[in-house]
Amino acid sequence: MIPGPESTYDVLPFWFWFENNLHRFKQFEDQRETLMQDLGEQLQEVDEGLVFELSLPHGKGTSELIISADGIPETFPAVLALIDQAPDLPGWTFTPFRQREDLSQGGLQFGNREFSASDFYFWLHQEDGDIGLFMFVPGLTKKNWDEMIGGAFILLDMALGEYDATMNLSFIKFRPLPDNPKAKKLLPLTRLPRAFDTLFRALNQQ
Repeated sequence: MIPGPESTYDVLPFWFWFENNLHRFKQFEDQRETLMQDLGEQLQEVDEGLVFELSLPHGKGTSELIISADGIPETFPAVLALIDQAPDLPGWTFTPFRQREDLSQGGLQFGNREFSASDFYFWLHQEDGDIGLFMFVPGLTKKNWDEMIGGAFILLDMALGEYDATMNLSFIKFRPLPDNPKAKKLLPLTRLPRAFDTLFRALNQQ
C-alpha cells in the first residue's frame, strides 16, 4: 500500500525557492554545479533522504524534475507531499520516483564498470500473495559485492521503477550468476517488467 503525503512536511518553501530560481535553469550551463548543489540542499530541507534527477532539453521541450526517495520507504511520503503541492509551471513536469526505462536500449556505467541488463538474470518467488526476487549477478564475489550490488540495484530500479522495486517486492536477494542460467530456467533481467506485471496482476485479481 502506497504511503500518502503527510501534512508534517513543509514543502511550500521548496516550491517558493524553485519558482524564484527558474531564471537560473535557463542559464543552466553557466552555473550547473552551484544550481545542482542548491537544488539538492533545498530538497533535503524537506527530507534528508530526497534525491533528484533533472532533464533540461535544449531549445523547445518540457523540462522534468524527478524527485526520488532513493529507494528508502520512509522517504516516500516526502516525495508524495512535494508532488502533491507542485505548482503548475509552463514547460515543466514534476515526476514522483524514478521511472522504468527500456533496458534493451543500452547499459549502465557504474563506477569503473559497464553493466548490461542482458547479463543479469532473475527468478520471481511467489508465496502467500507476495512477490520476492532473486537476482543473479555476473561475476559477483565477496570482494566486489558492494560495487556489483550497487549497480544491480540501479538496474532493478530501471527495470521496475523505484516504486514497484521498493514497495511491491517482499524481498530482494542477490546470488552469483550460475554458469548456465537458462538450464536453471532463469530469465534475463530485460524480461523482468513483463514477468513482474503479469504475476502482480494475477495476484491482485484473486
